[in-house]
Amino acid sequence: MRSPIEFEKAHTYDQCRESIDTDDYPQSFENDEESLTKAHDEPSPSPPPYSAFSINRRRFILGVVTAAGFFGPLCGAIYLPSLQLFQKIFDVSEAAVNGTVAIYMVVFAVAVCI
Repeated sequence: MRSPIEFEKAHTYDQCRESIDTDDYPQSFENDEESLTKAHDEPSPSPPPYSAFSINRRRFILGVVTAAGFFGPLCGAIYLPSLQLFQKIFDVSEAAVNGTVAIYMVVFAVAVCI
């Protein structure tokens, strides 16, 4: 039993051999040329876009990704202006408060990857 690849090779080889062995090669070439121009004139319908998710699932995923992208900068915009206030309230150095910003940025960067 031949494999599908071997069958395809033999079939293609037979088609090439038939086209070379025939006496009416120019005539068949003209017919092929006409069929090619007809095929190019008519646009072929494109297949519908493929997705494994339903439209509602895609909308849900879009909403979650949008919310995740929105809350990161929003929290940063709220947290960064209040650094001096946190320094006074918790009675810590400026380096310790800036360390919390660094930890926040690292967690936000890693959370996006997960």
